[in-house]
Amino acid sequence: MYKLKSYLAEEKNVHMEHMEDIILNGGVDGTRQVINYLRSLRDMLAGKSKSKVNVTVKWDGAPAIFAGTDPSDGKFFVAKKGIFNKNPKVYKTNKDIDNDVAKGDLNIKLKLALKHLPALGIKGVVQGDFLYSKKDIRKVAIDGEPHITFHPNTIVYAIPKGSDLGKQIEQSKIGVVWHTTYRGSTLDSMQASFGKEISTKLKEIPTVWHVDAVFQDHSGKATFTAAETKSFNKLLSDAGRIFRNITPYA
Repeated sequence: MYKLKSYLAEEKNVHMEHMEDIILNGGVDGTRQVINYLRSLRDMLAGKSKSKVNVTVKWDGAPAIFAGTDPSDGKFFVAKKGIFNKNPKVYKTNKDIDNDVAKGDLNIKLKLALKHLPALGIKGVVQGDFLYSKKDIRKVAIDGEPHITFHPNTIVYAIPKGSDLGKQIEQSKIGVVWHTTYRGSTLDSMQASFGKEISTKLKEIPTVWHVDAVFQDHSGKATFTAAETKSFNKLLSDAGRIFRNITPYA
């Protein structure tokens, strides 16, 4: 089974490529990767896959947040992407945050993470995206039905207010989506493992709603209709025909 291998551009997951960016940045090789990956995805959704396809859901959270135990002293910390600097910036107290982050939304969210995330029982270090704090939750009517919404970045997420998920989110203080784990004896030498289930290994507590960015693989089960498979195949054929007519740069 083909796996799109250019999602992580670096050893540490400080940037993730979208498929359209892989085409632009990778040229012919990048385009070939994307087409092959879409074929594998097609096989999974059509029920023809013989092995798992590595797929994740791209949540639109912000800011990026790291949390876990500093192997140098065993203390819990939260951090921004500066965790991978030569001199890692990690925050173990509110004072640490105030000394490095100006007062404002980021300062507040880092303090909320530092307050609530230790109760999850995180082992090692995990990376995710902040989805909301209590003050970010809005109540709106959509098609006449009450919903709660949060807007962490460019996408607004809406959940029916009376649903089980809606109740969990309303009860919580913060929301986080996890996507990467790290292991290593020092912060600067840690190795990333992307696309693993993380939430299932953490405690469920009412103050933190958290979810994984992992798509639940249904290989071997047809989820496309025959018409959808036909339509997807035509799009792939069109893309392949265009690709074959492209002259690569020397």
